[in-house]
Amino acid sequence: MPDIDIRPLECAGVAGAAAWAAQQLRPMPAYISHGEILSGRSPDGRRWADDLDTVLARDFSACLEGGGFVLVARRGDSIAGLCAVALESAAGTRIATIEDLLVGEDGRGHGLGSRLLEAAETLCRENNADRIMLESGIANDSAHSFFEGRGYRAVSKVFLRE
Repeated sequence: MPDIDIRPLECAGVAGAAAWAAQQLRPMPAYISHGEILSGRSPDGRRWADDLDTVLARDFSACLEGGGFVLVARRGDSIAGLCAVALESAAGTRIATIEDLLVGEDGRGHGLGSRLLEAAETLCRENNADRIMLESGIANDSAHSFFEGRGYRAVSKVFLRE
């Protein structure tokens, strides 16, 4: 996908990016992990919140305000993918957490996810991250394969009791 431009999201673009991300996520309940429950994106780990676009806008804004970044891949004026990364320090270690990596359905299988991840990893290094972490819904097998194929490894499972 050579006609794709990847750039950091500006605050003015948060609402549009959140609306696009919500549209991508709604048909993908397998994406839901414990972070989606904690943030209010999912009320129960099985379905998305009715106000998902509003919650995502809040999350993207918090990411930017907290020193993280959201990369947006565009084809012309249209969003084709995004990657949101939070940065924090804990116990003397600088941690980058990939909060979201989304590629629109028509862009999957063309290397855009890899390009977004590589761009995010570069920014993580530039921000002195010692480690990059992410979480993925337990049934999101394609994401698991994607990340494992790029050197990431599973380190835990999260359990829920209601």
